[in-house]
Amino acid sequence: MECVFCKIVDKEIPSATIYEDANVMAFLDINPRFKGHALVIPKIHVTMLDELGDEAIAHLFVVVKHVADTLKKNLGARGYNIIINNGRVAGQVVPHLHVHVIPRYEDNKQGLGFEAAFPVDEEAKKQLEELAKKARIEKELKPEFVTKKKEKEEAEAKDEKKESKSSSEPKLKLYDEDSYFNDDGTPRFV
Repeated sequence: MECVFCKIVDKEIPSATIYEDANVMAFLDINPRFKGHALVIPKIHVTMLDELGDEAIAHLFVVVKHVADTLKKNLGARGYNIIINNGRVAGQVVPHLHVHVIPRYEDNKQGLGFEAAFPVDEEAKKQLEELAKKARIEKELKPEFVTKKKEKEEAEAKDEKKESKSSSEPKLKLYDEDSYFNDDGTPRFV
C-alpha cells in the first residue's frame, strides 16, 4: 500500500513532527492553511474515523486537544479549527485518517470557517425532525477498545478455534438443570 502518512510513521518520509507516542503522531502539514497547521494521525492505517475503536479515538482526541493548546500558547493563536474529511466525497485527499488542527489568528481571515465553507441547506433545515428520526441512535454507546477490523478478526479467529476444538473433542451430553440439583437446591452427586 502506498500511503504517504504510513511512510511518515515508518520514517521513510521526513516530517516536522511535534508529538509522537506508540499509537499517535502529530506533525505540521506541508501545505499549511495557517501558521502551525498540524495533522494528528493514528499510526495504524485506517481510512475513516468510524473504522477506529472508541479507546483509540479517545486517545487521538486527547492528542488533538494538547496540540491545539500548544499552538495557542506557543504560536499565539486565538482559536483553532478541528477538521476531519472522511472519504473522498468529503474532500479527503490522503486515505489515512487525519485530524487537521488549524490555528487561527487575528487577521483579515478572522471569522472565516465552517459557515463560509458550508452554507445552510434550506431544504435539510425543513426536514430536521424527519432526518433526526432516521439518524437517532437507540442503544447506549459503550467504548470499544480495539479497531472494528481487529475486533472482527479476533471474533472470527475465536469462532474458528472454537469450531476446530469442538470437532476434535467428544461431544458432552448436557442435562437439564433439574438433573444436577435436588429439590432443596443442593447439588446432586451421582
